[in-house]
Amino acid sequence: MKKFWDTLLIYARPSITLKLDGLERLVFASKGLPVRLLWHQSLSEALNGLELDVDPHFFDSNEPCPEFIQKRKENTLVLTLGGDGTLLDGIQFAVEWDLPVFGFHFGRLGFLSSAGGTVDFSAVLTAMLNGQLEIENRSLVACKFPLPMKGTGMGFALNEMALHRQGAGIMRITCLVNEELLNNYQADGLLVSTPTGSTAYSMSCGGPIVLPQSKVFLITPVAGHQLGIRPVLLPDTSSLQLITAAGGGGAQLMLDGKPIQWAGYGTLEIYRHEKVLALARLKGFSDLHNLRAKLLWGLDVRG
Repeated sequence: MKKFWDTLLIYARPSITLKLDGLERLVFASKGLPVRLLWHQSLSEALNGLELDVDPHFFDSNEPCPEFIQKRKENTLVLTLGGDGTLLDGIQFAVEWDLPVFGFHFGRLGFLSSAGGTVDFSAVLTAMLNGQLEIENRSLVACKFPLPMKGTGMGFALNEMALHRQGAGIMRITCLVNEELLNNYQADGLLVSTPTGSTAYSMSCGGPIVLPQSKVFLITPVAGHQLGIRPVLLPDTSSLQLITAAGGGGAQLMLDGKPIQWAGYGTLEIYRHEKVLALARLKGFSDLHNLRAKLLWGLDVRG
């Protein structure tokens, strides 16, 4: 039995107003199809500005999953409009609500998207209704951290958890793997990435590219100050502790590029999140083709 989706939660950043034609094309493409579009509350002003003959229904990702969506989870999909950053925003509620995500690419690179640009919205909507999407389960990295006053906070990321120095001096980070010392890092920062994140920040810091199906964590230093520092791959069943000392203005903690309020020093616990991201792709999507296309592999650049 084919899996199909006929209820779409549309998420985009407010900057999508610069590409209103994209919203307009989506509305027109849905005409006559048995699909229901629910728009993120932040898009209400943009939709009103289009003066389309629609009666949009809105949802708020800061609230619990609406009862209507809960009853239709099997047929509900989050559709993000934008670049990879937009998709990273959308997964925060999609994972919590146990919904798959499909990224329609309006950005520059789009590693996480499988449609966009010259791909027509109508073709994508038809594929969703006809069960022509495949689901990839992507692992997430979870992080527990001390809060500024007291207590513990928790967050997760699809790409990476990052620690950065904030003062002029280098950071010193002790990394324990399953309670055993791996290294005392001296660097400008340290990343713990998922396979999905291997083509993000980690790659720019010299980390290896890992296919999404791999079950590993990547530990990648940022501008390491020791000659022997190299990226390390670990099984994602490992539990990690990163320990930073007070002083030097503390460290900045970021999850998928978003700053997190925390104590600035202390012990962070890193582990594989109990949930996964269900990433929807068009049938026939190839991770190897994606690498060739995005990184221009296989091309003879000599002209």
